[in-house]
Amino acid sequence: MKRFGTFDGVFTPTILTIIGVILYLRLGWVIGHVGLLGGLLIIILAHISTITTGLSMSSITTNVRIGDGGFYSIISRSLGPEVGGAIGITLYLSQTFSIALYIIGFTEVWLSLFPKHEPHLISSIVLIFILFLSLVSAKIAIKFQYIIMLLIALSLFSFFMGEHKEVEKILLFNTNSEIPFWTVFAVFFPAVTGISAGASLSGELKNPKKNIPYGMLLAIGVGLIVYLAVGLWLGLYASTEELLTNTLIMRDLSLWKWTIIAGIMGATLSSALGSILGAPRILMALGQDSIIPFSDLWKIRSKNGEPRYSLLLTAIIVESSILMWDLNAIAPLLTMFFLITYAMINLAVFIEKGVGVTSFRPSFNIPNSIPLIGGLWCLIIMFLIDPIFAVISILILVIFYSIQVKRGIKAPWGDIREALFTSLGEWALKTSSKMPQTSRSWKPNLMIPVEEPEKWENLIEIVRDIVYPKGTIRLVSIRVSKDYLKKRVKSIWKRFFKDEETENNNLKNDNIEIKLKKLEQKMKKEGIFITSVVADAYDFLEGIGIVTQVMKGMFFPPNIMFLKMSNSSENNEKLEQLIALSIKEELGLIILGLNKEEMFKNKKTVNLWIRDKSPNQKLATLLSLELYKSWGKLRLIRVTDNKVKIGNELEDLKRIVEEQRLPVRSELKVLVGDFYNVLKNSPEADINIFGISGQMCSENMHKIVSTVNTSCLFTRGSGKEDLI
Repeated sequence: MKRFGTFDGVFTPTILTIIGVILYLRLGWVIGHVGLLGGLLIIILAHISTITTGLSMSSITTNVRIGDGGFYSIISRSLGPEVGGAIGITLYLSQTFSIALYIIGFTEVWLSLFPKHEPHLISSIVLIFILFLSLVSAKIAIKFQYIIMLLIALSLFSFFMGEHKEVEKILLFNTNSEIPFWTVFAVFFPAVTGISAGASLSGELKNPKKNIPYGMLLAIGVGLIVYLAVGLWLGLYASTEELLTNTLIMRDLSLWKWTIIAGIMGATLSSALGSILGAPRILMALGQDSIIPFSDLWKIRSKNGEPRYSLLLTAIIVESSILMWDLNAIAPLLTMFFLITYAMINLAVFIEKGVGVTSFRPSFNIPNSIPLIGGLWCLIIMFLIDPIFAVISILILVIFYSIQVKRGIKAPWGDIREALFTSLGEWALKTSSKMPQTSRSWKPNLMIPVEEPEKWENLIEIVRDIVYPKGTIRLVSIRVSKDYLKKRVKSIWKRFFKDEETENNNLKNDNIEIKLKKLEQKMKKEGIFITSVVADAYDFLEGIGIVTQVMKGMFFPPNIMFLKMSNSSENNEKLEQLIALSIKEELGLIILGLNKEEMFKNKKTVNLWIRDKSPNQKLATLLSLELYKSWGKLRLIRVTDNKVKIGNELEDLKRIVEEQRLPVRSELKVLVGDFYNVLKNSPEADINIFGISGQMCSENMHKIVSTVNTSCLFTRGSGKEDLI
């Protein structure tokens, strides 16, 4: 329901939230404590955050379609539903508690006129009044704000037209104040936290892309001029003593005293009204996106478009907080939440511009320095105001964010997170490509040729233990097409005559891709970084060769080919050809010989067989270390043909443990005899790791697996591995 334009939907609620009780009751105190120029500096420094945020908001709203919820809508659609949800919840609570603070401020002014009235009763009546206006219609509430705007304008006219006598000595900077500059700044800063009020009606604006930029920037500009003018006037025409002791100094300097009281009451009432229009709409937007419990309830609108139940819940929270809590104690926390929201808006624009995505083409363009300055300044202000509350607010935000992440929200819209991490990845790749490539950066990046994906499902754990946590996996499968042209003809034939043979072949090929994706998803659940690809080729080996060459030219290329032995003689021949391919492409090689009965037993002990001066020792040792992280026990074994050599061989194994920084608890064994005879009586383990000797073929590997009676890994180094 599009009901509002720039003036009524954005400018009015924003300016009336900005011009509030701090202008009338605290600005003089600020000038008194820091001096005229110090006070004007505080006004400017505080407005830097709102000016930069307003410019960032204007930029991003001219690029995307803004839904309900204002700032929440923008952040969630830029930084994702998890960040948006965390910000939205805290922003909603901030605006809700702000309503209570504004009502309490109104009540205090009322009691100064009628001291015998009951405070809680006055606050409750004010709440019921603004709730009634909001429930009846936001349009009526906005029109009521026009009356308040006239009262505020009249009060300012009265103030500037009053009889002013220049003070004898204008204090430009007060260096004798007992209150530090940044403490005074913290007292003033809530005056500029009202810009979110104008954006909260975003879902009901006729043209958000124009209404929000024009209305918000105009309100910020007018607010800045008003604060600077009033501050200058107070510094010129009131003494320091009056400014420090008389909170109603504006009234005393005015032409008509009553207009200032009316302005104060109108300003607090309008701020409360603006927030009660905005806060429930944030709650409604959170409900629409299923971010919070009972979402279906909060997104319900009345016939006239008002978020009825969100309004009622907001009113209940406000009434409870007025009656039960000391809101002054948590006021700094509310300011922190507003500042975090502003920082996130600036961050979203900074990232959108920084990643350089084509989709970010705002008609209101700004330099990227503006959101950078705005975001950093908001964070700095948080810690200048109150470091403790700054940390508390960030922790609360992290908690809300973690909850959203655990819920696994699936948003129907896109955001810039993928573009952000892609951009960071591109930068890292470009930077790393300029660095000298050394073996010290080695980590297991496996390429796994997969012919039948379903046969790899029971091997997910062993593959995970090899690569986790920093390694990667590329699953590669080939759709074999013996006669491409013939199959194309059959495919066309099928369209018209539904040839059963062609349909079955296509179904088989489609199943390969489906099964490979299924295998990929299962490995992803184990925390593995994995990708998969299915390529078309006339022959499986030819396809694997082509894909291997392509992958070697990519960033983060695979450095190991991981193969699985089979009992089929046809597959043994294919295994030999894949081994030759890995050697040709200078890849490391791991071949799994699976004992189907034992599998990996208890997954505790790793036997690493080390030949003296073996060229495969580095990869075999690295592989055993990767498994050791998850399994927990490592045993180094060496075979010798002479008992006399046992002592020397043990010393050599100790040297290897020390030089290569292997686990100090590694067990060392030297076995005497013929290799295959030794295997029959080898120490019990859950897996055995061997280097591939020059004479070793697939037949020998099968013999070793059957002899040792465990699953085995056979390795061949590429020469690019490094243990030191």
